Amino acid sequence: MYKVILVDDEEIVREGIRDKIPWGDLGFELIGTAENGQEAFQMIHSNQVDLLITDICMPFMDGLTLTENVKRIYPSLKIIILSGYDQFDYAQNAIKLGVQDYILKPVTSKEMKALLAEVKNALDEEMSGKAYMETLRRQVQKSLPLLRERFLNQLISFPVSDDEFVHNGSYLSIPLSLTHCIVLVIDLDSMEQGFEETQLLQFAILNLSVEWFRDRNEVLAFSNHQGQTVILLSCNNQNSAQELAFSVSKEIQEVIQAKLKIQVSIGISNPAFQQKDIHVSYQDALAALEYRFLLGKNQIIHIDDMEKKQGLFPQPLDLEKKLLTNIKVGSIEETYQLIDLIFAQLEKSGLNRCKLYIMELLVMINKTFYELGLEFKPLWGDSLVPMTEFHQYKTMNEIKDLLKSVCKDANLIISEKRTSSAKQQVEQAKQFILEHYRDSSISLSSICQHLHVSVSYFSLIFKKETKETFVEFLTKFRLEKAKELLRGTDYKTYEIADMAGYSDPQYFSTVFKKQVGVSPTEYRSLVQ
Repeated sequence: MYKVILVDDEEIVREGIRDKIPWGDLGFELIGTAENGQEAFQMIHSNQVDLLITDICMPFMDGLTLTENVKRIYPSLKIIILSGYDQFDYAQNAIKLGVQDYILKPVTSKEMKALLAEVKNALDEEMSGKAYMETLRRQVQKSLPLLRERFLNQLISFPVSDDEFVHNGSYLSIPLSLTHCIVLVIDLDSMEQGFEETQLLQFAILNLSVEWFRDRNEVLAFSNHQGQTVILLSCNNQNSAQELAFSVSKEIQEVIQAKLKIQVSIGISNPAFQQKDIHVSYQDALAALEYRFLLGKNQIIHIDDMEKKQGLFPQPLDLEKKLLTNIKVGSIEETYQLIDLIFAQLEKSGLNRCKLYIMELLVMINKTFYELGLEFKPLWGDSLVPMTEFHQYKTMNEIKDLLKSVCKDANLIISEKRTSSAKQQVEQAKQFILEHYRDSSISLSSICQHLHVSVSYFSLIFKKETKETFVEFLTKFRLEKAKELLRGTDYKTYEIADMAGYSDPQYFSTVFKKQVGVSPTEYRSLVQ
């Protein structure tokens, strides 16, 4: 119900309006009447009033003066002016004062009901708007932490003007002393936990940092868009800024390790002495964190310390060549040693050159695998191009371990392929002997030429597979064929020698007796 006060110096008018209007049915409650403006003004002060219905001409304080006083203190209160005068200047003054309506006496019940309905609609709309704004206000209050983080991320991403910083900083309770600050970026050293657990750990790091520094006005912690924790550290004293940054970094690093049992690394920027330069310091901190790639995990790294240590990197061409050759024909132990030597040299190079060279090395190793006919997926996993996942590795040692693992798998595949290929070539050689053993010109050289392999390689794999040399195998095979002919035919000895691949019968008899223990003629007599 909206509350109403009725003011008129004529009692009959007051009582007529009071009694003839069904206030409750129209959504109003008449809480009182007054016979002059001064009395009505006191009633408005003492009650929460939504609508004032007042006459113009009254003693002590007329309706226009009452309206002016009420509007000055209660600008949202609705006012209806009643008057027996139809002069334009009264209406004009009433409109200037912002009254809801101006109506001439005498007023009918119908006119008053219609007017009250209009007022109620206006009040309903205002109340709805007020409720909506109050809801928005509550939502904004709940969203302040999010708005604060959004502004802080803007602060570390782009230049922010002095006015914007002061205005937003005051509204979001950001210490203005942070116009002079160092930026720290805290990052997980391992991303092997999976997406959900990584998100949880990143939140835990932020929460620990916020709680740990809650009572220290010079430290402000929040999360960036990558889930890393960013700390803005006030540093009005430039001389002690770096020392303070290392102290704070060591402090929170130890807290995180103790509470969460995980390792983190922290990048530290140079100081920013104006808020518009904070985004530059933030990039410094990220760049410092990148040097974890060279230094390893669990580090606190200041950008100045690393940029002073940049050196030239002489590309290890000899080691590259040996590594790629060793992948093809060497042992896995030798491959490991070469990878260690290459990465030992990389540790002395600059960060960007180091990353670029590792990508070059990955390309060269991939090319070697391709030349060997190896499929990428069994070696690199789901990624056909390992360079696309290069950013996942936080340190150089992780990539070195990856390379060793990949080369080990490649070595096993190559060994299996060599074994399979060797067996296939030996079987081809045996088939060749079966088909051509009668040819006395058959030799180790001719069969190697047929198989398109070197004599030394073929001799090695043949002996490994058959446990005897090629000549021993060929001789044994020919003599077995000669025995079959001696047992089952009446061919002459010299004929059998020719059929077994010996052009010289005498040499055939000599070899036969040496291997079998008797001459061909004696062997035939014995078996018959």
